[in-house]
Amino acid sequence: MSSITASPRYLPTTAPAARDRRLSFRHRLPAAAVHKTAPAEVLLTDAARTGDDRFRVAAVWHRHRFLHHGGAGLPVDPLLLVETVRQALIHLSHRFHGVPQGHPFVLDSLDLELTRAGSTHRPAGPQQVLLDAVHTRTLTTPHRTGLALDAVVSVDGVPLGRGGFRWEVRHPEFYALVRDRARRTAARPTGPSAGESWRLAPWVAGYPDDRHVLLARGPQGAPGEFLLDPAPDHPVLFDHPSDHVPGMVLLEAFRQAAHATGAPQDPARIRAAFTAFGEPDVPVTVTARPGPAAGTTEVTAVQGGTPLASALLGYEPVDDLTARRDAR
Repeated sequence: MSSITASPRYLPTTAPAARDRRLSFRHRLPAAAVHKTAPAEVLLTDAARTGDDRFRVAAVWHRHRFLHHGGAGLPVDPLLLVETVRQALIHLSHRFHGVPQGHPFVLDSLDLELTRAGSTHRPAGPQQVLLDAVHTRTLTTPHRTGLALDAVVSVDGVPLGRGGFRWEVRHPEFYALVRDRARRTAARPTGPSAGESWRLAPWVAGYPDDRHVLLARGPQGAPGEFLLDPAPDHPVLFDHPSDHVPGMVLLEAFRQAAHATGAPQDPARIRAAFTAFGEPDVPVTVTARPGPAAGTTEVTAVQGGTPLASALLGYEPVDDLTARRDAR
């Protein structure tokens, strides 16, 4: 599981629909609106309700970032698409679903697809991005509320991909109870830690230098098996303190593990499920194996015998999403 941060004392939705209002791309939203510390890591610039559960969200993608959109002849980074939708779900939850700041969001699953246009898009400068989103509530209990967001991401009217998230917002006392129980019961394995191993060479992980490498090999690691070796001072993946291993860290580790076992660097499809919190001080094993179909890789993260997350990565982009978006 991966928390994001917010709260379930939900207020009535009072924001009016703004079907014809033009969205602004001029200024980033405040960092707190998307649970960031560094203003430069904020992608969103505006949002408006267009129907009962429908919204449009504006974002700007800049060049030369860890989560990049190329600028050097490279296609869109799929994790940039993930992060854009992730920030949208946080902002819409606060602004339109009455979720106050300060209580944890817990990510359950995500589903990403890049279109053929997205997999070949090579922008030369900052890009104005629009999200056409459906944001709904799926569960309400005294201690937790389930929410879902599905969004098509477009540039200049061309759909580049879609992302779907499912998550829960938990009461802070309930979250603290769950986390305390998880920490007390977390297994403390006696096997090698990342510090007793050697980090992957940058080119093996898919990078020109070692600033972004998150994986190491253990002295007895099987083929396709790695140890998570994150750099806690990474300015993007660790933008703010976390009491667990962040979900974006696991997704990036999955991408690197798949690439290290022979897959292309950037998947066009990601289906991921998050099932447990990862303790930051306990070794995590990341394993990549060929998937059930050609052009796919299965990746898992396990800590002390407990599965933390799993993903199926695919490397063929999907067909155009316009018909799917118009049918919603």
